[in-house]
Amino acid sequence: MYYRKIAPSIPLSPYVECYFVWERRDMQIAPLRIESPPSGYASMVFNYGDVYRLYNDKHNELLVPPAFLTGQATHSYALELSGKIGMIGVVFKPSGLASLFGLPMYEFTDERINLIDVLGNRCQSLHEQIIQAGNLTERIQLLDQFLHQQFKKKGNSFDRTDYVANLIIERKGIINVGELMDELYVCRRQFERQFLHKVGVSPKYFARIRRVGHLCAQLANQRWQVTDWHDLIYQCGYYDQSHFIREFTQFLGKRPTLYIKDNQELAQYLS
Repeated sequence: MYYRKIAPSIPLSPYVECYFVWERRDMQIAPLRIESPPSGYASMVFNYGDVYRLYNDKHNELLVPPAFLTGQATHSYALELSGKIGMIGVVFKPSGLASLFGLPMYEFTDERINLIDVLGNRCQSLHEQIIQAGNLTERIQLLDQFLHQQFKKKGNSFDRTDYVANLIIERKGIINVGELMDELYVCRRQFERQFLHKVGVSPKYFARIRRVGHLCAQLANQRWQVTDWHDLIYQCGYYDQSHFIREFTQFLGKRPTLYIKDNQELAQYLS
């Protein structure tokens, strides 16, 4: 299993978190099911491997399009992969897709929407070029050129919504959104409408998504081995253990001990 992240060029960094590639060239006989927590990011993905399926609260089973856009995940989801794994994509900052392409992100929450249906035939051509490209470098260059062209076309549309969404990411969801809006002297109702349009969920809910997503990323970095629960809970901004368990179970669908056990087994398999 090969997974790698690549940083974007500086002009795109306010809108793009990273590029990524995920490959496994040997054929899998048994399906591999991977659970993922909500992360706070949106993405654009091009698949050049075998088709796979998505399971979440919105879709009991969804055959994922070959090229797609996805917005915010509001809860955990699962991917079921078999055969050859090969995909490359763009992980966008929370409002990056809306700022670069003018998309209403509430339409993409918990979805995998066919990219061609949204952005047209130019994405069909891009997907074909990605499939035909000989290596990772060429594929990244194709994505980078595509986004730079869109950036030049759209212009610098970075605004207060982008600033707040990126700040929530930077502070790992540990932020008082109400106080922040007061500091920015914005009308709360109007700002929340703008945030819903550009991110796909409300600012407060997004902060909760980011907090639990960051915590799961910390656990994954530790290979799901927890040495000090109290320290981790405190660092991630939860009031106490009961608050943490309640939030974790709401977003992940399982109590922390069971979720960690399942992911420990998966980590051993993937390694």
